[in-house]
Amino acid sequence: MTSSLDAITTEQEAAKRNLWLHFTRMGAYAEGDIPVIVRGSGAYVFDQHGRRYLDGLSGLFVSQVGHGRQEIAEAGARQASELAYFPLWSYAHPKAIELAQRLADLAPASTVERVAISIQEHSD
Repeated sequence: MTSSLDAITTEQEAAKRNLWLHFTRMGAYAEGDIPVIVRGSGAYVFDQHGRRYLDGLSGLFVSQVGHGRQEIAEAGARQASELAYFPLWSYAHPKAIELAQRLADLAPASTVERVAISIQEHSD
């Protein structure tokens, strides 16, 4: 039977051999472990050794709304069963239209005709 330490070692070897980490100097991990994030809870993620990190990174097409939120998982599953993701680059889709209408309705009268939906790497 394989121990959890053996599994972590095998995973580290595979990660170093096969995985290119975006915006990362891979040489920094030549002598040490690559942090492997294995789970998340709320605003935190946890690596293979149980170390906790504040997940402030987010990403280009995501927002940090907290890990383990059942209502978001259910809404995502409903959406993914129809259309997982499609950019608004020269195309529209029903959920984007619905969101744009909701946002326009929230704006003061006569000030918004169209809404541009854009996701940034940061929020102001």
